[in-house]
Amino acid sequence: MIGWLVGALTLVAALGGAYWQGRQDGRDAELAEAVRDEAVAKIASDAAAAAVANGLSQLKVVNRTIHNEVQRDVIEKPVYRDVACRHDADSLRRINAALTGEQADPPGGGQLPAADPAGRPIVRRDDAEAGGGGQPVPRVPPGGAATD
Repeated sequence: MIGWLVGALTLVAALGGAYWQGRQDGRDAELAEAVRDEAVAKIASDAAAAAVANGLSQLKVVNRTIHNEVQRDVIEKPVYRDVACRHDADSLRRINAALTGEQADPPGGGQLPAADPAGRPIVRRDDAEAGGGGQPVPRVPPGGAATD
């Protein structure tokens, strides 16, 4: 029985030693591969730097002045060819005045609308149009605080 025990322990020790040796060999192989990769990268980097330096040293600076005419392509787009595109009298007057360089008459003959009566509250247009009836805007007398 002791022979079996000694044989089993010897087998376990041999397997453990083989495992340990395999791990060491694997680690050494990985380190050697890393060193080889670094050496190859250094060689490639040095070769690329030498090629760039050689290429830059062979460049020749040339200054050229080019005398050419400007080429212009004029494309005409007929904007007012459509019959449905029409202007009212005021717009047409302003377009013609802009084309001739004259001053166009303002719409309505330059007259301003009449002022609101002094006692009537001002209604904001957006509230009145929204159907809310509007809100009175406080009046500010000259040099004073707002009053309702």
